[in-house]
Amino acid sequence: MRRAGIHVARGAALALTLAGRAVAQGPARVAGHVVDAVTQAPVAGAEIRTGDQLAATDADGAFAFGRVPAGRLELRARRIGYAPLVRVVDAVPGLERSVTLALQPVAVRLDSVVAVAPPGAISIGGEDLVRRGNDLARALDGWEGVVVRRSSNGPAAPQVRGGGPEDVLVLVDGSPVNDPLTGRADLRRISSREVASVTLVPGAQTVRSGNRAVAGVLLVETRRDVHPEGAAWAAGHGERGARLGGSAGRLTASASGERLADDFPYSVPDVRGGGQATRRNAGGETYTAALTLNGPLELVARATASHRGLPGTTTNPTPSASAEDHSVLLGARTSGRFSASASLEWIETAARDSAPPTGLPYDSDTHGVGGTLTLGRRHPATIGPWRGSVALSAEGRADRFGGDEVRNRASFSQAALRAEARLSRGAVTQWTLAPAARLDVWTGSTTPRLSARFDAGWQRGGTAVTFGVGSAVTPPVLADLFFREGVGVRVNPDLRPERVRWEIEGGVRRELPGGPTIGLRLFAGQVADMIIWAPDFRFIWSPRNFDVIRRGGELTFDWAPRADLRLTGGGTYAAVTYDTPGGAQVQYRPRVTYDAAAVWSPGPWTVDLRWHRIGRRFPNSAGTNPRDAFALLDAGVERRLGGGLALRGEVRDLTDERAEFLAGYPTPGRVFALTLTMVVP
Repeated sequence: MRRAGIHVARGAALALTLAGRAVAQGPARVAGHVVDAVTQAPVAGAEIRTGDQLAATDADGAFAFGRVPAGRLELRARRIGYAPLVRVVDAVPGLERSVTLALQPVAVRLDSVVAVAPPGAISIGGEDLVRRGNDLARALDGWEGVVVRRSSNGPAAPQVRGGGPEDVLVLVDGSPVNDPLTGRADLRRISSREVASVTLVPGAQTVRSGNRAVAGVLLVETRRDVHPEGAAWAAGHGERGARLGGSAGRLTASASGERLADDFPYSVPDVRGGGQATRRNAGGETYTAALTLNGPLELVARATASHRGLPGTTTNPTPSASAEDHSVLLGARTSGRFSASASLEWIETAARDSAPPTGLPYDSDTHGVGGTLTLGRRHPATIGPWRGSVALSAEGRADRFGGDEVRNRASFSQAALRAEARLSRGAVTQWTLAPAARLDVWTGSTTPRLSARFDAGWQRGGTAVTFGVGSAVTPPVLADLFFREGVGVRVNPDLRPERVRWEIEGGVRRELPGGPTIGLRLFAGQVADMIIWAPDFRFIWSPRNFDVIRRGGELTFDWAPRADLRLTGGGTYAAVTYDTPGGAQVQYRPRVTYDAAAVWSPGPWTVDLRWHRIGRRFPNSAGTNPRDAFALLDAGVERRLGGGLALRGEVRDLTDERAEFLAGYPTPGRVFALTLTMVVP
């Protein structure tokens, strides 16, 4: 009997030990309530984010995250009529953390309006971005099918679903940062450390977001209430940089500067003799500063400056060419039943070459100013069990340019009217509906352009299903309309706007037993008059309109098998072909991309590994002479030293691929980097 009792006691002790280990290694759970800080009443329809997870409060103000990584988590709460709130909590493995978030009401209270995130939106948190790269160009490349075209020092614009670099709208705190002349947003100029979250809304989104969102929109929200912090880094080939940031009351400020890699090795093309050489004139410096005044009226000021070399292609290098770019953006926005936003932007770019390999020396300057204004009114709406809001808004934009590279007194204006509704019903099982319509008119158009979109979503527990169908339209980028003819290029006065005639998409995300989350999205559509630069029979390049078909899908995977380990991955298939029998893939649109990452955080250490593969790209419209696919492998190790200090070492392009996304524009190969970060408690 005594021996049996010993066995029972030992078995119980073993069970308790195993249970303790399961708790120590399992994921955490965070649940809580959102209340009004003044009345303590529950706040329904508030949006809560942590990392890339999103939840909405029910009628009792309750929310829950079933599986989150253990450790320090940043909860971000937002609701129309209340000031945004950021709360940092400690999540214990295997246990539930309960929190209460009290939102401060702002000037206008809209208790009956439910804020509904667009169905199909995908988000990523700031800490995940930092591990993927110092700037958003590196951090977002490969995430959820985003492809970033980048050379060693040129602008790094995102592509989504096979659209062009000018077909993705990027909004930073509600203000567009796409260059008004080229239509492209340079993600290299946005530091990952100043970003709280990035939300991707893929597909034809001009109806809701405006110009350039033919393929999708990236919503970037910067951090608020930031403890004073600084970071400095150095890497191979002369690369180095620093960033400072912090908040004081309602004011948040940041500034950064970076010197880009230069004088790195590359493989010489066979047409120039083959072998190895050093890439010259590929470096430069970039600087960014930002100020944000938070409150019912949010004011934003952003300035960028850069000086960089223009190295030319590896077959025709230009060692003496250079460019300088400057921009200043001032923005303001307010939300509530009446909303308004405005921005004013000034840009200037200069390019020069005293000894070009072909043609005459040049020294040119282009400058411009543009402004936007949006006014809207949102009304609460209740239709049976459906609750939400309907909104009407009017938008306007005007741009004016001058200089050596554009026609004299070039100007462009655009106006739009938009109607939108967002409705939801249910708490345990939630349905969302979001119809919208938009009417655009711009300089040179003879009739207004109508576009519309409808999105729907269904969510229950760990399963979410989305559906969308719609159209979109956007005018040509201003550089294609206003640039001067030059050597090897000519204008196209008959250029037509890009139009997504129709696009249909559907998606499902499912949290499986054991924790893995799998997402699948499929899409298909027809784009009329896509603007693509192409040569004629004399090899003179110009922008032209082409009808294309785009179809494909994205598969994503996210799993935290234990509290200190997270695995993510995804693959995208995007067939974007000319709408002709046997049409080839549009040039420089990879048909397949893959991305996989692992993050292991034992104690004060963090080890991460990332693999990213870009499929073949065609440099021409005939579908010949494809550029080989390439894969990049990055690895990093970070040690938290205490006192707010952290030291990170990383190796980029571990296998030394020296990739060329665009033919003739190589990037540095294997690079070692070291970053020191300090956050003042």
